[in-house]
Amino acid sequence: PALWAPETRAGCLAPAAVPRPGAAGSDVALASAFSGGQGGGGGSSILVGVGGNGGNGGNAGAGLLGGPGTVGAGGLLLGRNGIPGLPMSPNLLVNPSFETADPSGSGYSGVTIPGWTVSGTPTIIAYGTPRGYPGPFSIPDLPGFLGFPGAAPPGGGSNFAGGGPVATSTISQIVDLSAAAGKINTGTTPYTLSGMLGGYLGDPSSASLKVTFLNNSGAVLGTGTTTSVTSLDRLGITGFQGRDVSGTIPVGTTKAVVTATFADHNPVLGNYNNAFADNLSFTVGDPNLTQPTLTVPTSNVGHLDHVFLIYMENHGVGDILGSPNAPYINALINSYGYANNYYALGHPSDPNYFRVLGGTDYGIDVNPPPNVIYGNNNLMAKMDASGVSWAGYAQSMPAPGTIVDSGDYAVDQLPFAMFNYVYANPNPGYLQTHLLPLTNLGTDLQNPSTAPKFTWIAANESNNMEGPVSTPTGALNFLGSQLTTHQYNIAAGDQFVQQQVSTIQSSNTWTDPTQHDAIIITFDEDYNNLSLGIGNQGNNVPMIIIPNAGAVNAATGAMQSGHFIATTHYDQYSLMATIEDALSPSPGALGPLTANDMYAQPMNEFWK
Repeated sequence: PALWAPETRAGCLAPAAVPRPGAAGSDVALASAFSGGQGGGGGSSILVGVGGNGGNGGNAGAGLLGGPGTVGAGGLLLGRNGIPGLPMSPNLLVNPSFETADPSGSGYSGVTIPGWTVSGTPTIIAYGTPRGYPGPFSIPDLPGFLGFPGAAPPGGGSNFAGGGPVATSTISQIVDLSAAAGKINTGTTPYTLSGMLGGYLGDPSSASLKVTFLNNSGAVLGTGTTTSVTSLDRLGITGFQGRDVSGTIPVGTTKAVVTATFADHNPVLGNYNNAFADNLSFTVGDPNLTQPTLTVPTSNVGHLDHVFLIYMENHGVGDILGSPNAPYINALINSYGYANNYYALGHPSDPNYFRVLGGTDYGIDVNPPPNVIYGNNNLMAKMDASGVSWAGYAQSMPAPGTIVDSGDYAVDQLPFAMFNYVYANPNPGYLQTHLLPLTNLGTDLQNPSTAPKFTWIAANESNNMEGPVSTPTGALNFLGSQLTTHQYNIAAGDQFVQQQVSTIQSSNTWTDPTQHDAIIITFDEDYNNLSLGIGNQGNNVPMIIIPNAGAVNAATGAMQSGHFIATTHYDQYSLMATIEDALSPSPGALGPLTANDMYAQPMNEFWK
């Protein structure tokens, strides 16, 4: 398409001028076409100069090569023709148009981006997704002209990538070029990096592409970077424009790192990153190379008999690490495995809960009432079908199976009742078996054979680190904390965590040397829970995993012991995939449920 590159580029007109090469060949509109685009014609000089080189061949998709470029004519007297362009490889990027994905139904939730390594919380959105605004309460969707991009650019599919909920983010791939080393080391092998980049209305957030060439030792040999598409380039209109960069691959290159950066410059308080990208392509001058196959990340997560998940509220790493109000949690961080690159995936609270159980945000960007998620494709149904016992323990729940708010108990302290499969389960006593008062926990853990294999533990508003906000004093304290260091309720939450960890670690289930158990402590989101930009830490939240002696000493699949820092990027779908792998009685019994947990990076660093 013409948006990617012009078909020809005029040469210099002065005699004996320095020749300019033709433009690179353009991609054809659809990958199903039968031939690639032709390279642009080389420039021509008038009298003596050398004609410009032909453009390199375009790329028509995974298996079809573009033809080489035409050449520029030589000068009229003593000139000679330019050098023909080279045929190029197919696109060497995996999942370059983001069609393999489970896109965010709301557009406001980070998702797994198969084939790509990410930083921050980038997302994938389907064209035409309605746009609302995340918050505690539901509001109508915005009009279509204020929505996400409604139509794909030429050659686009169903989805595009976006910067995500709250901060600058990146996606990257390492492309192995070692098979082309012979050509590359001639110093004449070209490359082209291109994509459709865009944004939203007047938001100055923008995307750009960069390729970094590395040798075997990882040393940087060179880079190439596209320009971004600014809001001025788009004239303030939501949409995409083509950008590309071409050049010669440095001698000695064995791999290239292709990175798309979504730079968040949104001045609106919510800080939503409206930088977009689609149809990314990286080709080099070796048609013998082939596009890699998309693969599922490898898991070395070992089997666990019991997983305890303690889920706290609304604090990022900057609020907790080193806080004088959280001495116990900081002691755990300094004693056990801590993931410093773990991310929640959106706002407000509740989607960060049920995302771990269902593998998607279900298009929900509010705190909904119970019984709103239908179907049986959830972790509870999988556990029931596989004989994996589970229970949620909520502080202040007045009686087993309570699914209405009562006193200090709120139904959404636990995510399970959001699912119709649980809320309206026809099996007698189902709710009373699975939704339990926290006071039952100690007794239930005295027998390892009957203790739930998966346990979710939730505090009430007085101890979850968010509230309480139900009284005038509590509301004022909450608002005051919004404007200061966000320490409201942290001390109470720290004590709650200490009490629950102590209850678990003193139980027969935990101390039995034949049982392989782990406690996971994390937070649903950072302090930006109102999506006002206050306390925005990019949703980087604490993640601690504590193994028992049985898990550390397991003959196979043993866990790491002592203090260490896990630096790999993990998120809530990583947590979900890890729980599935750890508790599954057989491969695939508990998941994956969606592309999000299928392609999520399991939390391998916590195992040996």
